[in-house]
Amino acid sequence: MAIPELWSDEDAKAEEALARAARESDLLSALVAVEGLDERRAMGIAEVIAEWSVQVRLERDGGASPRDALATVLAQREGFIGDTEDYFAPDNSRISCALERRRAQPIVLSAIWILVGQGAGIEVVGVGLPGHFVVGVDGLVVDPFTGGRFLSIEQCRELAARALPGRPFDNAWLAPVPVGAIAARVLRNLSHALRRKGDEAGVYRATRLLSVLEPDDGPIWVELARQTEAHGAWPEALALYRHIARRFADRREGQIGEMKALELESRTRILN
Repeated sequence: MAIPELWSDEDAKAEEALARAARESDLLSALVAVEGLDERRAMGIAEVIAEWSVQVRLERDGGASPRDALATVLAQREGFIGDTEDYFAPDNSRISCALERRRAQPIVLSAIWILVGQGAGIEVVGVGLPGHFVVGVDGLVVDPFTGGRFLSIEQCRELAARALPGRPFDNAWLAPVPVGAIAARVLRNLSHALRRKGDEAGVYRATRLLSVLEPDDGPIWVELARQTEAHGAWPEALALYRHIARRFADRREGQIGEMKALELESRTRILN
């Protein structure tokens, strides 16, 4: 599918890079692809991450615990903290902007902790609590959004309950989150932020990248087809609806795809 005004050659490269990063569990490359950064800017980010990793190693060599070493370098020295003033700003879902502003949403701050910590030889993983992404550092749950405070299991339960009232806590929420799922959550946040700003082209890009990471998610494909249709790219939308009808034939999304494909076919015949 090619929609020149919506999907550039750079976007196509980012799409390929994102799929490769998810396969190879390369978190930095995934975040770079989400933002669509060029090689020069990506290398600059990698260099900064590596420098902070060295500083964390030095803190560890001085006797600091893994969490304290990361908090000293990232929260105290570099000033990384959650953006509570403009939480839904699109820049809060972009790693380059987070590095410049030292502010971001929980998941991007957590990604920075993961990258720096792993570079320093510390076991740091993503922990996808509902509504609030955090990290596991050496077996402990830590919240980069608040500067790296420890979270007890009870505090994790409270955070989950705010996002999903009435739903029992699921211990699976404490399991390490793979790179592809981290990137997908970043894209969902970015899409939401861009929609609030009225940036429909940006929403389209985020949705299309999301479909690469979650090819079995029917609602994402339906949303992508609807956005494509709304932008007036009817042949591409028709191809998507036909794909959805085949791919999700035994699900509600398949029925939607079949119905919309017939509707678009009829509309195209009338116009021709």
